[in-house]
Amino acid sequence: MFYFICGLGGIALQLLVQGIEVYQLTGGFTVADNFSASSEVIQKLQGIYGSSMVGASGAIFGLLIAFGMLYPNAELMIMFIPVPVKAKYIMPVYVVLELMLGLGQFNGDNVAHFAHLGGALIGFILIKAWRLQGPGKYGY
Repeated sequence: MFYFICGLGGIALQLLVQGIEVYQLTGGFTVADNFSASSEVIQKLQGIYGSSMVGASGAIFGLLIAFGMLYPNAELMIMFIPVPVKAKYIMPVYVVLELMLGLGQFNGDNVAHFAHLGGALIGFILIKAWRLQGPGKYGY
């Protein structure tokens, strides 16, 4: 259930951001018959409407955030970092990195960064709302 809800949160935030981008480009959510725009704007619109989203990365990000919240002192080995790093330090850095990549809108980057952030946000909210706690806090 948690995984599925985080996936839906990822989809929702990605679609919201795409809607805002279309609104900024066209001045509305629908394109009128007399709409004229530069080739750059048309190319951006084609990128928004012509791209597809495949994968479960938003749901995976929700699981990552849940892991970081439930097991904050778990030591993880990150590729190219020769020492173990605690989950409570990795997860915020990863979220900030996704936010920077999403806001940067780099050419050739076809990753749905806001889907990642949506899944992470919903994962955080669910852990808090369901009052889930790490191991050893359940009385056994």
